[in-house]
Amino acid sequence: MNEFPVDCRPLTVENLDDLLNFMETDAFSDNPRWRGCYCVFHYLSDERDGDWTIRSCSDNRTALTRMVEDKRGHWIVAYGEGRIVGWVNADIGTRLKRYDEWGVRVDPATGIVACFVVDPRLRLRGIARQLLNAAVEALWASGVKNVDAYVTTDPKALSESEKELGPDQLAHHGPLAMYLKVGFEVIEQKGAMSHVRLKTPANRDSGE
Repeated sequence: MNEFPVDCRPLTVENLDDLLNFMETDAFSDNPRWRGCYCVFHYLSDERDGDWTIRSCSDNRTALTRMVEDKRGHWIVAYGEGRIVGWVNADIGTRLKRYDEWGVRVDPATGIVACFVVDPRLRLRGIARQLLNAAVEALWASGVKNVDAYVTTDPKALSESEKELGPDQLAHHGPLAMYLKVGFEVIEQKGAMSHVRLKTPANRDSGE
């Protein structure tokens, strides 16, 4: 298929309603049970914010709205043909509290690309790759030295509940091939996940 060109922009209060409309209509049309996440899962921890499994859609919608208003999160949205057709959550790793809960050790100099959602009708058209490139540029501009991601590469090692997910849902972290194509390298395999990293040009040159 031909690439679907998009205009990638930061999520702000000005375009939040566009994202909420996308989340509540097209984004999860093939996976309604994830519709209530509102892309706040990685910012919360069960210990601090309560059991994720019993949080309501309304709780998460309110949390997203407040985080955008307070500029406490970082998302990039992709516009195509006058509407949002995808987004990526990518932020300084220490802000993404779920990774602490998972035992991932991150520092303020590392950004993490957490997840993508693309309109099911437009998948495999290069939208996620365009969002990834925009996310990397934004994280570098914030001063990080590394950009990391944790990608599902061994479905056999997933938990029983995760094995029930479809291939598109398993790819919500982004496919490994996409990361490798833009310069990420695999630095560790842990269970079902590959830990990939892209160093900033200055960091690569310094050998850090």
